[in-house]
Amino acid sequence: MTRLLRSLLLPVLTASALVGGAGVASAATATVGNTDGDGLTIRSAPTSTASSLGLVWDGQRVDISCQARGQSVTNTRGFTSDLWDYVPALRGYLADAYLATGYDYRIPGVPDCGAQTGRLVPVSQFHGQPNQGEDCGPASVVSALLAAGVTPRSWNASRPVDAINRARSDMGYDPTWNDPAKFGTNESDVQRALARNGVNATVVFNDLNRVLTHVRNGRPAIVAGNMVSLPWSGRDVPHFLTVAGYDGDYLVLDPASQAIVYRASASTLSAYFNHDLGRAGVLL
Repeated sequence: MTRLLRSLLLPVLTASALVGGAGVASAATATVGNTDGDGLTIRSAPTSTASSLGLVWDGQRVDISCQARGQSVTNTRGFTSDLWDYVPALRGYLADAYLATGYDYRIPGVPDCGAQTGRLVPVSQFHGQPNQGEDCGPASVVSALLAAGVTPRSWNASRPVDAINRARSDMGYDPTWNDPAKFGTNESDVQRALARNGVNATVVFNDLNRVLTHVRNGRPAIVAGNMVSLPWSGRDVPHFLTVAGYDGDYLVLDPASQAIVYRASASTLSAYFNHDLGRAGVLL
């Protein structure tokens, strides 16, 4: 089956912290406060620019399963913290600066978000390389390999662009030159780059249930869709991303968004998948 190519993306701002989600069990309880009646926004990721999932109010008690470093937030009393707390019941993050936890920073015994998810490394596609706007496929190859426990060719944690360029080269393209006649990469390209890393991957079309079952069984998948349906993006661009794990939510590494682990429901991934130039998954 011939597939169209993933489309061009413009650079976006990425965060430096690698943060994500942990299990759904409660590890601590906290109380919302100091919002002056405005309420505290629930975020899909540990940053105030992430999509809103609603509000919680002063005095409301919440159960925290893990904590993550993210964007610094200052509350109405002038206290600043870069810590965020994941609340499974809300399926989102709350800024710790607005929570009375009994501690000034981390809560003893509460895990770091990401500590239970394995080697989930968000890899941005934007490093100034000539093809950065088209490198969602190569960047997803790198993050998916890491999630599968395979060290990508040319991997250097301090220079992920080396592994991205190597993956693009493994697809058969020159990473040092942007070819105006070549627009993005496709599923066969992704499969070819994975094979060069010793991973025999299967391409699946029009069967999201098979893709998500594969992830729930403990293996990552690179999934094609359109970013317009992602709550943290909304940009109308065909795209590749990695669905790297499952713990009640699907754990998503999006190379065109912030360098964090996003959490998504099956319905969110269905909207992303069932779109133009989507409907494909590469199963590792």
